[in-house]
Amino acid sequence: MAAIQPGELARNNYNPVKYSFVPMEAGEQHVLTSDPWSFLSAQLQAKLPTKKGTNRANIERAFHYARLAEEFYSAAENTPLPAKGTLVYYGMLNLVKCYLSANKVELEKSYEHHGLQLPLGKKGTIQAKKPSAPSHINIFAKFSDHLGKPVAADIEFDLKSALAHVPEIHGIYSSTTNEKRKLLPVNIEFLVNDKRNRMFTEISFKKEQEYKVDCTKFHKGERASYFQDGAPKEGMVVYRSKSKKGFNKDNISRKYKNILTEYEAFDVVSILTRQGYRYYIDLKPGSFPALCYSLAAMFYLGSAARYRPVEMESVLKGELRPVITELISVTPKQFLYQLVSHITQKECVIPFSAL
Repeated sequence: MAAIQPGELARNNYNPVKYSFVPMEAGEQHVLTSDPWSFLSAQLQAKLPTKKGTNRANIERAFHYARLAEEFYSAAENTPLPAKGTLVYYGMLNLVKCYLSANKVELEKSYEHHGLQLPLGKKGTIQAKKPSAPSHINIFAKFSDHLGKPVAADIEFDLKSALAHVPEIHGIYSSTTNEKRKLLPVNIEFLVNDKRNRMFTEISFKKEQEYKVDCTKFHKGERASYFQDGAPKEGMVVYRSKSKKGFNKDNISRKYKNILTEYEAFDVVSILTRQGYRYYIDLKPGSFPALCYSLAAMFYLGSAARYRPVEMESVLKGELRPVITELISVTPKQFLYQLVSHITQKECVIPFSAL
C-alpha cells in the first residue's frame, strides 16, 4: 500500500487558508480590535445604505441591541456578584438579539420570551423551552437553531452541566469537580495536493492527549464517516478528510465555505487566546451549542440573584464558587468577541497588547 503523501498548506492570493468558525473568504485575515463594540457598530452602520424596508429595520434593531448590550456590559464592570450576573446576562441577551436581528429575525413584532426558566421546586436547575406558538419568539431556541442545534423539546439541565459545556472555563471546571476533561485540543489544516487543484483538510492532536481525554471518541459518528488516517507526523495523531474538493482561483472561497459547513457536524468549539482562536473537539457534546450554554449559565446566575437569593447564596458558598468566579470573569469577553465575529462574519481577535 502506497504511503500517504503529505499535503501542502492551501493558500489564496498568497494568504494561508485557515479554519474559522465564521464563513469568511478563503485566506481572509482576522480582524484585530481592542474595541469590538465600535467595530460591530461600524459594520452595522455600513450595511444600512444598502438595505430597505424590513431588512433595514432589522439592521436598525441590531444596532440598537448592540448599543444596549454595551451599556449592560459597562454597568457590570464595577458591580460585584451576585448582582453582576444579572447585568452580564442582559448584556449577553442583547448581543444575542443583535445577532438574531442581523440574521433577519423580526423582533418587536410578537411576544418574546427568554426561552429559559428556573423550574419551581428544583434547585440549581435550568429549563430550556421548545418554541411554542408562531406568534411568540423564543430567544434561546432561535439562537440555538441559528447556531445549528434546534430545540425540539423542553430540556432540563443543572447549572453544573451548563458550566461543563463552556469551553473557556473547562480547565478549572475539571479541576474543581475532578471530572475528566472532554475537550480535545486540535490543529485543523487546509491542504492541497501537489497539483494544487484539490483541497482537503487534516485534523491532528498530540499523542499525549490520549492520556488526558478519551480520544477513542474522536473517530466516531460523523467524524468516522468523514475522516481517515492522514500523513504520519511524529508525536501526533492525524486524520485526513476522505474527500478532496476540486477548486480553482474563482471558486476557492465557495469550496472553502462548503467545507466549513461540513465541519459544523464535528462539535468543534473555540476559545480566544493570545494567539487567536484555539480549536477543540467536544467529545461529549450537549444538546445545545457552547455559546448557548454560556448564555444559559449566565441566565441562571442573573435569575437566581433576583428570584432565588437564598439558593444563590448557597451556590456561591459551594464547590462551584471558583468555577462561577471564572465564568463571570472570562466568559463575557469570550461571548462578545465570538458573537461580534458571527454578526459581522469577520474573525475578531484581541490584539496581543490588549490582553
